[in-house]
Amino acid sequence: PAILRAARALILFDAILWLAFAAIIAAGVHPSYPDGSIFQWPMAAGGLGGAILMLAIAWILRAPGRLGYRLSVAILAGMVLLGLFDQVGLADLAFMILPLIPLVLLVKGRAWYFRPRMAGQGFPLRTSVE
Repeated sequence: PAILRAARALILFDAILWLAFAAIIAAGVHPSYPDGSIFQWPMAAGGLGGAILMLAIAWILRAPGRLGYRLSVAILAGMVLLGLFDQVGLADLAFMILPLIPLVLLVKGRAWYFRPRMAGQGFPLRTSVE
């Protein structure tokens, strides 16, 4: 469904932003984590971890599945909530809103992930023409 493709596209965009954030910190050009800062490499690793996590979520969400859906919703909700524990500036607000949008889209399109499957197969039953 289109709403879920949009959610996955936003999650992939979020992954790109996390990767850019990690690269900026690793390069030592982020003003809060300059080159040689004690937090430079842990924060760069955290940004890379965020990018990998977003890519994993986008990959998991390509097919119906209750576990993958629930895990993805929990991770996205956690990312939104973690943003509340930071000093909220414009960039922090963007990193909170960006996972919130696909989270809302996933909740709205959740029925697709809970479709029944054929016994012994990973394929969902087709109940209508898509």
